[in-house]
Amino acid sequence: MLKSVSSITNAIGALNFKGTWDANANSPALASSVGTKGDYYVVGTAGSTNLNGISNWGVGDLATFNGSVWQRVEGGADLNGVNLSVSGTSTLSGLTASTALALNASKEIVSVTNTGTGNNVLATAPTLVGDVTLSTGNLVVSSGKGIDFSLTPGTGTSELLADYEEGTWTATISDGTTDATMNAGRRTGSYTKVGRQVTVTGYIATTSMAGVTGNLRIKGLPFTVGNSTIVGGSIGYCDGSMVFIAGQTMVLQSSDGVDYIVIRYWNGASGTVNMTGGQWGASGEIGFTLSYFV
Repeated sequence: MLKSVSSITNAIGALNFKGTWDANANSPALASSVGTKGDYYVVGTAGSTNLNGISNWGVGDLATFNGSVWQRVEGGADLNGVNLSVSGTSTLSGLTASTALALNASKEIVSVTNTGTGNNVLATAPTLVGDVTLSTGNLVVSSGKGIDFSLTPGTGTSELLADYEEGTWTATISDGTTDATMNAGRRTGSYTKVGRQVTVTGYIATTSMAGVTGNLRIKGLPFTVGNSTIVGGSIGYCDGSMVFIAGQTMVLQSSDGVDYIVIRYWNGASGTVNMTGGQWGASGEIGFTLSYFV
């Protein structure tokens, strides 16, 4: 309990200096509720020896016996108090990497704590003024939470950036019933998801159509398309035994509720039509990209 020297003197009378005390090694040995009224020691070495429930002893503190229990008087240059009430503007300095500030609902400091795992946790949602720099570690966001841009002008239905993900996916040529035999050495796919937007890239090749004859699709998208509209992609590279007429161009298309890309091609006045297994050829290969929303 933090008390002043005058309050201790008024309560127990004259004080009798007994020397310095090592609160780390408990030397000389002191015990809870054992002592002579008025005796006191000056803490020479900080420590956590428990005397009547007090264990935060700092250099310069006084350990005093009031006739029943030991009490602590703050006397050092460093504040070792607990359950402190602070009002106005306070400046904290000398905090180490092992300390963290816990705040109550009014953003007031109520204690200095650490989780014990190297993670510092703010008890409430404080308002931070100025830039925040992470010199080590990451800013870890719980599922469903993110960066809220609602304070910026805008008329969108959502201004919460709640997801970012990178990964790979496995693309397969199919007609929805039968899959082609893919060339494992020429089969790569990656994706990036920012919020609801997904961008996929792929490079795929076949060694055999294995009976694929129907309308072609690239199946295996990492996320189901879900924006209730038709989306398109582009093919940046095409090679192999493709069967086309001069002027025809392959295009990619997908729509909501599916996890595949339809392969089509421009067919003069008819617009785009489905490409079939017979037009791909055994050793066809393409490189492509497509963006859509989930």
